Amino acid sequence: MTGVRSRCTKDFMSWACPRCERTFRQVNQRHACGVGSVATLLKSRPPALTDLYRKLETTVRGFGDVEVVTRNRYALFRTTRIFADLTVMRDALRVVIHLGRKAGAPYFIKIVQGDSRVSHVALVRTAEDLRTIIPFLREAFDLAVSEEL
Repeated sequence: MTGVRSRCTKDFMSWACPRCERTFRQVNQRHACGVGSVATLLKSRPPALTDLYRKLETTVRGFGDVEVVTRNRYALFRTTRIFADLTVMRDALRVVIHLGRKAGAPYFIKIVQGDSRVSHVALVRTAEDLRTIIPFLREAFDLAVSEEL
C-alpha cells in the first residue's frame, strides 16, 4: 500500500507535499518524503516478532484510514496526527500510544505527560500483550480522527 490517502481524508488536511503527496495539518510540515518499507523494518527479525508486527498493523489499519511511516526499526501510525509509534527491538515491539488522558494500567512500563497528550509505553512480546493494548490503540486513533473534524 502506498502512503497516499483517500480524497475524503485529504479534505480535512491543510497541506499536501507536492513531492510525495503525503498530507499534513500544518502547511510546509517538515518530513521525510515517502513512507519507508515494512520489509526493511522487519528484516532479520524473528518470525514471532514479524507476526506480531503484522497483526498490530492489520488491526490498526482496520480502524480506518491509517498511514504507516517506517524508517529503519521505527514505525509511526497516523491519521493526520501520530497516534502511536513503535520501535522493533530484539525480542519485543516497544509501542507508544498517545492518549488524551492518563490510563492507569499495569502493563504500561512508562507514562509521560506532554502538553496535550499522555504517552503510554508498552512492550508487546505476545499476542496476549497485543490484545491488551488494542483498546488503547483504538482510543488514540479515535482521538486523532476527532481532531480532524
